[in-house]
Amino acid sequence: MSDTCGSKVIEFYQDSVVLITGASGFLGKVLLEKLLRCLEARKIYVLIRRKRDYSAQMRLDQILKSMLFDRVRNETKAAKALFDKIEAVEVNFERDDLGLEPALRDRLRHEVEVAFNLLASVNFNEALDQALETNVECTRRVLNLLSGARRIKSVIHVSTFYSNCNRTLIEEKIYDDIGFGGYDNIKSTFAKLQDDHKQFLSPVVLGTFPNSYTFSKKCAEVVVRDKFGHLPVGIFRPPIVTSSYREPVPGWVDNFNGPSGMVVPLSQGLYSAALLDPKKKPFIVPVDFCVNALLVCAFDVSKSSVTKSIPVYNYTDDSNLWTWDQVINGFFSGLGPIRKLVAKYFTGTITVNPVRYAICKRIMMFQAFCLDLIRTFSGKEKM
Repeated sequence: MSDTCGSKVIEFYQDSVVLITGASGFLGKVLLEKLLRCLEARKIYVLIRRKRDYSAQMRLDQILKSMLFDRVRNETKAAKALFDKIEAVEVNFERDDLGLEPALRDRLRHEVEVAFNLLASVNFNEALDQALETNVECTRRVLNLLSGARRIKSVIHVSTFYSNCNRTLIEEKIYDDIGFGGYDNIKSTFAKLQDDHKQFLSPVVLGTFPNSYTFSKKCAEVVVRDKFGHLPVGIFRPPIVTSSYREPVPGWVDNFNGPSGMVVPLSQGLYSAALLDPKKKPFIVPVDFCVNALLVCAFDVSKSSVTKSIPVYNYTDDSNLWTWDQVINGFFSGLGPIRKLVAKYFTGTITVNPVRYAICKRIMMFQAFCLDLIRTFSGKEKM
């Protein structure tokens, strides 16, 4: 990115009012940190739900206490003033009005200028109707709120690079070949079915999609296009997002999704397996790269408040063509000699055979059971 473009992006966020959903997630946390540390936003509203006995404010406080925000605390002047810019907004995403009081809803609609919708369930094994509820309906409710925003300049809906993974070529456009009469028909049909009937019908609806997550994200893109084309909205499709490369600290990750789920156990000398073709080329990007791209895309959307079609951004890089085999070997190279030998030849299994992988899963489950047993006898909670 040129210096001129970079300065325009910085200027775009200066003194702006930003709204974020999904700030408790991996990508959302890094986005929040970047906005605080590098961009001089005036106010950041974080829409967050209550979770068990933890209020929205308590959950936000937990996020801000993590090591991810140490640079903001230690290297930034007037750090408290920066943290005071963030306001937790407790919402209920299951309600059409998000559970917001009228006065608060009006305030958000009056002030918000830039919005990032990162809210999503990334559970690949979730029931289809639940995935559609979280990834489509909750998105619709958030964008309904933003439809009344009087100062809105840019809205970014974060989808996934794999929302059309049943295609060999994925262009930067929205594909509406959902089938079965479209999303609304699927939604109304499932609303009338009992759970066992939903479970029976789900594989038919998914078709060539590997899971409910990718299918629901495709449906969400279509809903964004059909219902919210009047907004200055863009769709951002990140690939597999992994630990940070440089910002705010190298190697930061807070979950076991994607490659982390395999390499973390191996780094500890535990057994781990993956069902994948080592010759395939995944698209993997560091989370800080992904956040930078996300911020630039929001700026790009703002340059034209009315577009003939919703801009779609496939975040990928032609130079990032490592195979899974290269990715895994790159991880092995970072281990010590003994652990490298053990991981490569004994505790790590890569296979394309579903039957072999099913056996590997049994081994991992037994390993997890033993580890939980040890923690129980040590007086600790199970993982």
